[in-house]
Amino acid sequence: MDLQTLVGLFDSTLHPDPAVRKTAEQQLEQLQGHEGFLGVLLQMISAADLPLGTKQAASIYFKNRVRRSWLSSQRALEQHPPISENDRTATKENILAAIYASSQAIKLQLTECLGIILKHDFPEKWPQFTVHLKELLHAQDAQRVYTGLLALLELIKRYRYSATNRDVLNEIAKELFPQVQKIAEQAIASDDELAMRMAWLSFKSYYNTIQSGLPVSLQEPANLVAWGTSFIKMIEKPVAFDKDTIDEDSAKEPVWKAKKWAVRSVNRLYSRYGNPALLPSSNAKKHGAFAKLFTANFMPQIMRVYLQQIEGYTAGQVWMSLRIRGLVAQFLSDCIKEKSAWKLLKPHTEAIVAHFVFPQLCFTKADQELWEDNPVEYVQKRIDPLDDFGSATVAASNLLIDLAFDRKSATLNTILGFVNNVLTTYLQSTEETRDPRAKDGALNMMSALCGALISRKSPIASTLPEFLLTHVVPEFKSQYGFLRARALDTYCRYSSVEFPDKQISRSVFESVFNLLHDPELPVRVHAALALQPMIENDENRDALAIHLPQVMQVFLNLTNEIDSDTITHVIEEFVEVFADRMAPFAVELAQQLRDTFMRVMGDVVSNQPELNSSNIEDISDKTMAAMGVLKTMGTLVLNLENSPEVVYRLEEVVFPIARFVLDQRVVDLYDEVFEILDCCLFAVKAVSPNAWNLFGAIYACFKNDGVDFIEEMLPLLDNYVTYGMDTVATNSDLQERLFDMIESVMKSDRVGENECICACKLAETIMLHGRGKVDGMIPGFISLAAAYLLVGDAIKTTPFLVHALEIVLNALHYNPVITLNVLEQYQWTEGIFTRLVQSTSKFSRVHDKKLLIFGLTAVLNIPAAQLPPSLQNGLPQLFEAVLHVFQSLGKAIEARDALERMYEGDDDDEAFDNEFEWDGAEDELDGGEDFEDVDDADEMQSAFLKELAGQAAKALGSDEDEADLNSDDDDDDDFGSPLDEEYTLESPLDEIDAYIHLQDKLAEMQHANAAVYDAIVQNLSQENTQFVQSLMEEANRQREALAAQQQQS
Repeated sequence: MDLQTLVGLFDSTLHPDPAVRKTAEQQLEQLQGHEGFLGVLLQMISAADLPLGTKQAASIYFKNRVRRSWLSSQRALEQHPPISENDRTATKENILAAIYASSQAIKLQLTECLGIILKHDFPEKWPQFTVHLKELLHAQDAQRVYTGLLALLELIKRYRYSATNRDVLNEIAKELFPQVQKIAEQAIASDDELAMRMAWLSFKSYYNTIQSGLPVSLQEPANLVAWGTSFIKMIEKPVAFDKDTIDEDSAKEPVWKAKKWAVRSVNRLYSRYGNPALLPSSNAKKHGAFAKLFTANFMPQIMRVYLQQIEGYTAGQVWMSLRIRGLVAQFLSDCIKEKSAWKLLKPHTEAIVAHFVFPQLCFTKADQELWEDNPVEYVQKRIDPLDDFGSATVAASNLLIDLAFDRKSATLNTILGFVNNVLTTYLQSTEETRDPRAKDGALNMMSALCGALISRKSPIASTLPEFLLTHVVPEFKSQYGFLRARALDTYCRYSSVEFPDKQISRSVFESVFNLLHDPELPVRVHAALALQPMIENDENRDALAIHLPQVMQVFLNLTNEIDSDTITHVIEEFVEVFADRMAPFAVELAQQLRDTFMRVMGDVVSNQPELNSSNIEDISDKTMAAMGVLKTMGTLVLNLENSPEVVYRLEEVVFPIARFVLDQRVVDLYDEVFEILDCCLFAVKAVSPNAWNLFGAIYACFKNDGVDFIEEMLPLLDNYVTYGMDTVATNSDLQERLFDMIESVMKSDRVGENECICACKLAETIMLHGRGKVDGMIPGFISLAAAYLLVGDAIKTTPFLVHALEIVLNALHYNPVITLNVLEQYQWTEGIFTRLVQSTSKFSRVHDKKLLIFGLTAVLNIPAAQLPPSLQNGLPQLFEAVLHVFQSLGKAIEARDALERMYEGDDDDEAFDNEFEWDGAEDELDGGEDFEDVDDADEMQSAFLKELAGQAAKALGSDEDEADLNSDDDDDDDFGSPLDEEYTLESPLDEIDAYIHLQDKLAEMQHANAAVYDAIVQNLSQENTQFVQSLMEEANRQREALAAQQQQS
């Protein structure tokens, strides 16, 4: 491969003439697969005498080549020529030298390539890499050391999230980190840019090493002292700055990055391993000693440094970037929960609230610029919590909440006193001397604390109406747009507060309603959000109903302006609340939602080929907005269930959207599309011609991507079968497609048992709704189930075992003769029935028990002479299995009914009240709650779930005996828990009473199949004979009750 030829081609890729550039790119594409191509590229990149632009072009091409083809996957080989072994070897031999010789911009490109190579080749195919790394880190040349640090970080990133494969990181920490710490210590003493880059990389490497585990060597006191000292020195390092010019762009400079990673490392050490209050009990033994060491020896030092940094920042002597401020706030939040750290922090809380938290919650100059220059982004950052997650403002707000909640007796009065002072000062000042930004901060603080303050037991609950009327509602008319928006946000959070006078409530509602037409976009958005909780009031609903079309239009306009799902949630709730008033303009509303959807998704699809870090966030926001639109349309359809003629018109709007998503393979929206189509079919309880026309696109989607989405598709497919069986029964092409979908899932190696269960459910729906109409599908269904049931370890879980067996039971219920013929033809009868009888105790749901009864009684109704020999001798056992199911059926029905009552709100739900606890244990350190004994979040969640389960068990009337009844006696069973009851499950079996069914079948047997009847009755024990008699009596009671119901209707 000729070096000069490649240099000429890369020079041509920078030529102003597009034709010259295109020709050069085509030639490079032809050459990239040639032997030696990557080696020559590295020579170019390392050459000192070539122009920087040419080398940068070569480095980008090198990176793309490595990224696309280093992993020799089938897909990669189909699209790009493979990289030869010689080229791979040459690349690994020369890439570190190329990084060393390159400029900073090119170093970053090559370092990314190094990370890709390490991901796929280390350690098996590149074991000597760590030897090179050690040499670089111990070099005397600063640039070689810097190269070593870049390479070290890439290696650490390879393992940083692994909680199990920790050997490499443990070895790095033990063998290399002592040298890395020395490098950091020397770098901190210098003001040189390269030195700061080295410090930054050292701390970032440390942080990434402790992401998922703390190596034993780093827990040693000497190492904690060494690294801790370096962290503190870096955080304290004085850096000159100009107050008038410094901004967040400065945070990208190496010295500020080094400070940030020092703070991040300290925070990670403390929150994950050094804070006894946050240490999970499962890690107490592993990290308990380190936590004590950290809190005793290091916490006082770091607290002193953090507090000094805050003091210097508030005095204007120290600059802290937004990110560092956020990290410091997060650290202080963690300190609140731990006794010894809180003791150090407590004397400073008043100053921290007033001088650190409060300023960050005020409307800033940067906020004003964003409000004016890009109000859409302002709205997204303020309303979408994920958009501003991790910011200094959010961290300061969380710190305030933690202080007020976790140490309320020590801090809450102080915080409220501060807020009251700010608000009172604003109220008593003249218009000219008022500080609207300060009031914004005070209201922001009140908004943050609303969760506790609006509680019924809140000590200031009685004063909240006055607070709103005095300090919040008047600002609806403020001359400052940001204060109008803040007032609306605060009112929205306290919307559950009731005013003593209905006229006041009416006036407040009118003020909020009028702000829907405010000239400022953020104000209109906040007005829409504030209206959402207000529609719970009857008078407000009546007042809004008059203007409903206009209000919905405003909401749609806002959705179009901000491209966010924020307002679609409001629209969705309005659709639910005003469902009875939506019909007259539902189609028009759907059309506008469709237009919004197509505009948003047009942008997404057109930008998809150019997806990169600069536009991915915008595309994500737009996709979320599109999801919100689809959910709103689904809600609209469901709430028009009683107006089928309107729903049919809505289908004409909805279906083109669905086809667009399926044809364009917008997988992010599959779930919403399948759901809205499900809503359409369910609302009208029929499958229209338009819906059948769309089925082809659904099937094509399944063949492309749908095996992975069968769970999301199932409700829709279920409705196609349930409401369109007449069409399915007469259309062999539809039957073939439905069977293909089921078979594809059952035989796929890409899915798990949950997806296979979905396939079993679809097969069940076809058999239950198509009895006598789809005979040709039955043998195929049985074969799919038998492939799992007759292989010992093919099924791993109880739910899949039950659903696979239920395919056979459904087939027996559908037509026992066809089913037994298939089983006999392939000699499956004995194996299937043996597994079925052995597994009857796993049939826990009412639906399962009834299906077991119906399937087995169908077999018993076949004349004995037509039964397979293997079953003729086992008839008594089959009937005993039926009786065994009846023994638990009654309790299962009672439990399901209790579950239904509980979920529909008939049971007392006071036990689930999540009221903020104002009373109870004192939270001060003296005799109060010891935060060292507080369990971790996982354990608290587990305890809550256990309590929830206990409440459910109480509602269901279950006890230990019932649990024993439903448990499997086989101690070696590793299939897991039985299926949970689904009270919402509906099927044709619901219309059949199991007791009456058994009585009828026994009567038929006695009359027309006496041989079988005698075989099962004569072998009954006295106990079972009495039990059968009790079942007959229950059947008579059910008949009488059914007759009474029919007479009443």
